[in-house]
Parts: sequence; structure tokens; C-alpha cells
Amino acid sequence: MNVLHYTLYLPQRTIDVLHKHAEESLPSESVGLMFGKITGSDVYVKRMELLDNTAESSRTSFAVDPEIQYRLYVEAEERGESLVCIFHSHPAPPFPSSSDIRNMNLNSVVWLIASKKSGTWTSKAFILSDGAPNEVTIVEDF
Repeated sequence: MNVLHYTLYLPQRTIDVLHKHAEESLPSESVGLMFGKITGSDVYVKRMELLDNTAESSRTSFAVDPEIQYRLYVEAEERGESLVCIFHSHPAPPFPSSSDIRNMNLNSVVWLIASKKSGTWTSKAFILSDGAPNEVTIVEDF
């Protein structure tokens, strides 16, 4: 198996905003979509949209209003961007759940997962390759 190693370029200030959104969303999972460009295995976030979690069991899952999601995709396309990363927080450590892995099959972008399980917010990024999540390097200062 030849796995391409991806790198997510995401400024620390953006990570801080995502973690703040996650904190404010407790006890529910938070969610956000990130748009930008993918060049080879380099993923560049240009724009972030923090969203309301519309899932019925929002403490252990997340969903996005489909009309809002569609509008954001259209706006991104008009800017010459595409969805490059899906963000959400977990009540558990920052690793993809079985539900995440099923959804990663449908959305083949980087998934950024935040967790406060250890007491402070941490995030890890993953992309699905050959049915398994592979960790993505996050570069904060570029």
C-alpha cells in the first residue's frame, strides 16, 4: 500500500478560533467547514465557516443544515475554492470514530477533530486512505 502523506496548512489563530467554538458548543459537538485549495498532498485552508450542530444527538454526533452547506459550497466554487477540511469536536480523544470513518468515505477531505479529553483542547487531522484513517501533519506557522 502506497499512502500519500498529506499536510494541512492551518494557521494557529484559526485553530484557536475552532477550539473556542468547540468550548462554546459544549456539551454538544461543534462543527465547521473549511475551504481552500489542495495542491498535490498540500491542503491550504483559506476560509473557515463555524456552523450550528443540527444533529438530534448532538453530544455524540454532528450534522449541518443541508441548505447552508449547499450555499457554502456554491460560494466557495465562485471564489475558486473547494471544501478541503471538515472540523468537529469529540467528547472522546481526537481520533475518528466508526461513524466518522463511514462519513469520511462520503467526504474524502481532511477531517480535523478536536478534543478536551486531556483537559486542554487538542486537534488531530486525518484523511481516509484504503479504508483506514491516516494522520495528516498540521503546519501552523507558514
